[in-house]
Amino acid sequence: MQTLHKAWRAARVAGAVLACGWAASCGGSEEDNLVSPCKEELKGVCGEACTKTTDCVGGLYCGADDTCTADCTVGGGQCKNGNVCDTVGRCVPGISVGNNDGGNAEGCIKADVTFEKTTPTVVLLIDQSGSMTANFGGNDRWNTVRDALMNPQTGIVKTLENEVRFGLALYTSNDGNSGGQCPMLTEVNMALGNYAAIKAVYDQAQPEDETPTGESIDEVVKKLVPYAEPGPKVIVLATDGEPDTCAQPNPQNGQPESIAAAQAAFSKGIETYVISVGSGVSLNHLQDMANAGKGLTVGGSTNATYYQANNQASLVTAFNEIIYGVRSCVFTLDGQVEAKDAGKGSVTLDGKPLGYNDPNGWKLNPPSEVEFVGTACTAIKSGDHNVSIDFPCGVYSPPVQ
Repeated sequence: MQTLHKAWRAARVAGAVLACGWAASCGGSEEDNLVSPCKEELKGVCGEACTKTTDCVGGLYCGADDTCTADCTVGGGQCKNGNVCDTVGRCVPGISVGNNDGGNAEGCIKADVTFEKTTPTVVLLIDQSGSMTANFGGNDRWNTVRDALMNPQTGIVKTLENEVRFGLALYTSNDGNSGGQCPMLTEVNMALGNYAAIKAVYDQAQPEDETPTGESIDEVVKKLVPYAEPGPKVIVLATDGEPDTCAQPNPQNGQPESIAAAQAAFSKGIETYVISVGSGVSLNHLQDMANAGKGLTVGGSTNATYYQANNQASLVTAFNEIIYGVRSCVFTLDGQVEAKDAGKGSVTLDGKPLGYNDPNGWKLNPPSEVEFVGTACTAIKSGDHNVSIDFPCGVYSPPVQ
């Protein structure tokens, strides 16, 4: 199992090659860099109602107030602290690139990238419904999940408590709204070194009644959105059955509400991963939830990974893959690369060249994103590495100042 400093790091541009002349965050005051483009060049398209980012026109995302908005425009210079603007108008950590030959030749990149440790925040959202007492490979589902997370020798919370800000939310209800508070959440706030606090709460809990998944995701999101610590925010949902709702605990027809909750979480910068504990969740719903949690179209042609664990070993594997996989393989540039000439660029990992459009190399997404794929992405997520990105003059277009 990887140690913390090998598990998560964010891209950082190193060295004097990154001249301030082309950097989106260079020049101007911090206040200037925080002016929303919705007040200026995008004010005619911001403000439309939305439930997910795909409801908004290009360059906008679905904000916390369920309206389309943007914090920045690509190349617009609104981001600060070395961040750059992504394709839906959010400031994200990125590669700020500069001229490598003294500032005379436009359209050149030579960026040497290393990785710094970043700490993710992960809320473990665990189904506390009555069916979690069902047999699961000689134990019950509830205790098997708890052991995978909390075993003092091998549990992922114990192993990574100083590397991940773990939080806990056990969720259920007593007959929905008719039984009082719904959802019922037993929570431990997110923090580093949180194993003992989580264990003290988790050990006292037992399966209860219903499965209001959508409403429970919504409640966790309310805690995560204002959480100010840096790093990615993730919900890992482990459930053994189809969801219900607070309004209608039976039958279990809460699939639309659960999907909508995962989509709303993504629009606020929070990804949701789903693990089925056993085979009680339909594969269609698992796929829909996985797509919603990653911001992909539900029922679309591109699918995110979901996890169906039918034994303890596969359950442990699922938790490990999700939590170790938080690190991104996408590098955001503050300018654009001409797609037709992208193959002229040189991208290396630890000094070894990677092939363009190679299944184990790199590709260009929108013109401002370089993504590592296949074994190259796996390497980025699992250790200490150096990346070099080099495009010849004329292939790269710096942002307009």
